[in-house]
Amino acid sequence: MRRHFIILAILATSGLAYATGASARTVCQGPAPAAGQVVHGPVLEVPDAATLCLATGASPAQWTAIAVPQLKASRALLMAAAFGQNATCVIGADGQADCKIEGVALADQIRQPEIQKASMQWRTGREDLNVRTQIASAAR
Repeated sequence: MRRHFIILAILATSGLAYATGASARTVCQGPAPAAGQVVHGPVLEVPDAATLCLATGASPAQWTAIAVPQLKASRALLMAAAFGQNATCVIGADGQADCKIEGVALADQIRQPEIQKASMQWRTGREDLNVRTQIASAAR
């Protein structure tokens, strides 16, 4: 029951941030991670093509902006690959993170044809939350 409450609190706060047009800095209020630190949590925001916002707790004060290397990816591609998924990121000495999304390297995720196809739906504004399931079903 408590887990459901935490998830609802995260979603409500995230929705409020979107509704108010909050920037990544106001949505991801957690402290910047140090080099060598491992950060794990669901990706609740992708403010641009170089940043993921991971929730390490229910409050935006516990959401951390994670800088990812320039992967020649658009925001839409990062959204398709990471949004709503669990990420584990190791922060490098340069502040850039090496991230795995559901155990798969982010760089490998964005090269997957189904992720690239799903990114087109983010670009056109479609709000289909079952994109991965539908693409997997269609591929069979």
